[in-house]
Amino acid sequence: MAESKPTSNNKDLTECGICLCTIEEPKALPCLHTFCLKCLTKWAEGKKDTIRCPICVQDFSIPGDGVKAFRTNFFINTLKDRQATAMTIQSRDTVVPCASCGAVDERVEGHCSGCGGFICGGCIAMHSKLKTFSNHKVIPYEDLKSGKVDIRNLSQKKYCKIHEDQVLWFYCETCGVLTCRDCTVVDHPASSHSLVNLESASKGHKKEIEQLIKGCDAIKIKTDNAHTEIDSVLDQLVGNAATAEAGIDESFNEAMKLLKDSRNKLKGELTKAVSDRKKQLDAQKDEVMIQQTRLQTALQMATEVVKTGSDYDLALIYTSLKTNLTELRDVKLAPVDKQKAAVHFKSAHIGQETTQKLGSVLVKQRKEGVGVWKLDRSFGDVGAEKLKYGRGVAITQEGDIAVADRGDSAVKIYKKDGQFKSSIKIPGSPWNVVVSSDGKLFVTNQTKTVSVYDGKGNLKHQFPTTTPDNMSSDAQRTKHMGLAIDNYNNLLVGVKKQKYISKHHLDGTHITSFKVTIEPRFIVVSRDDKIFISKDGSDAAVHILNDNGVHLQTLKPPQVLWWNPAGMCCTSTNDIYISSYGESGAIYCYSAETGAYIGCLTKDVSFPVGLALIDEEEKLVVVETECIKIFKLQI
Repeated sequence: MAESKPTSNNKDLTECGICLCTIEEPKALPCLHTFCLKCLTKWAEGKKDTIRCPICVQDFSIPGDGVKAFRTNFFINTLKDRQATAMTIQSRDTVVPCASCGAVDERVEGHCSGCGGFICGGCIAMHSKLKTFSNHKVIPYEDLKSGKVDIRNLSQKKYCKIHEDQVLWFYCETCGVLTCRDCTVVDHPASSHSLVNLESASKGHKKEIEQLIKGCDAIKIKTDNAHTEIDSVLDQLVGNAATAEAGIDESFNEAMKLLKDSRNKLKGELTKAVSDRKKQLDAQKDEVMIQQTRLQTALQMATEVVKTGSDYDLALIYTSLKTNLTELRDVKLAPVDKQKAAVHFKSAHIGQETTQKLGSVLVKQRKEGVGVWKLDRSFGDVGAEKLKYGRGVAITQEGDIAVADRGDSAVKIYKKDGQFKSSIKIPGSPWNVVVSSDGKLFVTNQTKTVSVYDGKGNLKHQFPTTTPDNMSSDAQRTKHMGLAIDNYNNLLVGVKKQKYISKHHLDGTHITSFKVTIEPRFIVVSRDDKIFISKDGSDAAVHILNDNGVHLQTLKPPQVLWWNPAGMCCTSTNDIYISSYGESGAIYCYSAETGAYIGCLTKDVSFPVGLALIDEEEKLVVVETECIKIFKLQI
């Protein structure tokens, strides 16, 4: 029967998890995992106070006497004995000494519980005749071979380590140890110790352990199921990763195709622009060369006639020479247009979500200073779309102009041609608006929270800012004003009264906050990550901070009587445009890199506030309190 053979589980239990051989001198850690004393000692080398189980990786304190003081797992020895017994039963010819007489040349004929092992036929006969062996239970070999008797029921005597000739018959429940008869008198007296027969104690122990085993059925099922689920999730993870990787490759290939198409298109535009300008320049050059040839011929002829010709020769050619030289003298050559050499490439900003466009070919002349800006159109000053108190401005993904109208409690949307498109009602008084790369509108309205709207004007969520001392704006009286998105898609929110800037991810999650020394009513971030904050009114100023909020510089006002900076925007060449409605309205330009004043774009404004660039920075949107003006750079 199966019971007479060692099971695979028993084999696993008797195998050392370190050397993978049969355990010798079994020492058990508190987690019950058992190892050879020699292996565990080597495993613990270099470890001072704790040892980690090689199997379940739990950490345990090493006893003061070292690894050898860990509990000896006698049950492992029992399992090994059973394995040896099973092998003896399976192969009768196996030579084992008789547990009674010690003979090694006799075949095994049975097993004696009293002698504690296999005995020969002669000793079995003696056991049946002598009264000395009357309490010895002998099981015939055939009963063991056939499985009639389970080898697990073969009892083996265990002797006391103190009283070596005494069998351990008792169990002390007080101390939790096996005892012999002598121990019950000396070390475990019945007067103070609870002693029970080993067989009775074993029955109670078995019942208790069996109940605990049943109690673990549920957790075993759970752990098995969890193992299966984890394997399933791992398989799904690998499969999903493979799918994702394939998707990445596919997107990469598509992006590469789009980029190649964009490159070819841009090269085509560049080739055409160069060709057109080359034709114009070549035509102008041909005209100049014709004039050069005429002039050279006329001058050569006239010079020669004057020097060497006779009066007769000069008289004959005089009228013709005079006519030609007069015409050549008065020729008006077309000025050479140096702008025709200005063919540039404007790269798309790093981090731009679309990969369809590398950038733009620019065929305008780069100008020194700020260039010449002229008013292109003005709108938003009549009808239902009329601004009542315009402040901040942003450009939507569709290229429309979104203006925070504080006086009408709304963000108003206009097309670039000035046509009114829509209006988003905003509770409170909207001060500023920015647009994220996914088209969401972020609005400050001098309340305790920042509001987020989708492109259709639906409120998606709101979130508070956080002070440098980690206090939520919900818990204080705050007015959110300045607003900007930096080069890493983080949102910067300026708080008026408490004078701090709160940095957030676009989902509203707070990143950090830092104090500033002026009210951050308007904010812009330069290409080199500097933060510009402006304050109009009393104590008007523009401060430059690094991306950690450390003050770097205060801009020097232009040479005007009254400097009142408000809205700002940054160009691709890292210049900062600043609106000012001081003694007279104006738009000024500063270098973001050095903070140096560059010049004035225009003074054709009265009360400029919000600023934004459109049409590849060839046009500047200026929000005044009651209208919107668009200025165009003259090329």
